[in-house]
Amino acid sequence: MFCCELMKKHLQDGEVSILYLKKIREYGITINDGGTSFQEIYYCPWCGKKLPYTLRDEWFDKLQGKGLDPFTDEIPEEYKTDAWWKNK
Repeated sequence: MFCCELMKKHLQDGEVSILYLKKIREYGITINDGGTSFQEIYYCPWCGKKLPYTLRDEWFDKLQGKGLDPFTDEIPEEYKTDAWWKNK
């Protein structure tokens, strides 16, 4: 989850508006408009290391392959966390 000690410190302290979505392995900067929007980032803002690629498309593909609509159907527990990609 952390590529360097500065990222770890800042994310654990909650002092910056960077989020990590475990279920799709995605990092972003939150947009403070009261909603859930964020801008995806591809490199660590502190050390410059390339962050892991997002699994967003794979997550949707896996659910659709099971005949599930992620917007209307109940999502299986393993797909609510990072378990689905860590266990593959």
